[in-house]
Amino acid sequence: MTEEIITRDSSAFKELRRNILRAIQAVDILIDTHRPAIGNEIYLTSEEMCSIFGISKRSLQNYRDNRQIPYTSIGGKILYPLSAIYKLLESRYVRALR
Repeated sequence: MTEEIITRDSSAFKELRRNILRAIQAVDILIDTHRPAIGNEIYLTSEEMCSIFGISKRSLQNYRDNRQIPYTSIGGKILYPLSAIYKLLESRYVRALR
């Protein structure tokens, strides 16, 4: 029985390394795009809210202060329930005239 020695220069090592790097990239993408649910609810951060709606952090704070948007605060971090944001948008939807 002959055993092959794998070195850093061998093709088997290079292929293994490529596969590991691809797996790491796939995990990084999953980490960036995955939103864990808390009690079957998905929450957005303030940064995401500002980015999605194209508003400043100050405007977002004004909406919170005036109780115009739902939010929750956990350990000093403010989170916005996605389903409640959808309901708010739907309730204020105005059809365009044609």
